[in-house]
Amino acid sequence: MLTALPVPIPVFMRILSWFLRLVLFLLLFGLALNNLEPVTLHLLFGTEWRTPMIVLLLVVFALGAVLGVLALMPSWLRHRRLARRGTDTPPPAGAPTAAPAEFPSQPIDRPIDGV
Repeated sequence: MLTALPVPIPVFMRILSWFLRLVLFLLLFGLALNNLEPVTLHLLFGTEWRTPMIVLLLVVFALGAVLGVLALMPSWLRHRRLARRGTDTPPPAGAPTAAPAEFPSQPIDRPIDGV
């Protein structure tokens, strides 16, 4: 079985990655500071929940993420089971297969399609 060797990430990409994380953090922190007003969420049977708006936004975001993961779970488990078995779903009988691409034996030294 072939295993991929870890590819070293260039220093520039690591710095760029941390810079983007810092920008995202500062944007979310600014969003949190601008949404500190208390809001009231009216639930069923006359129940109310009073909380700062940023808390409500984070709870709704987390609920959406959890529901998204739960919706994808059957597909993930099926693919994981197939990968563990080492088999993939076979193509249906009679399905056309892609032919290998034919490459020219000589280099092309003229523009193709005007490009």
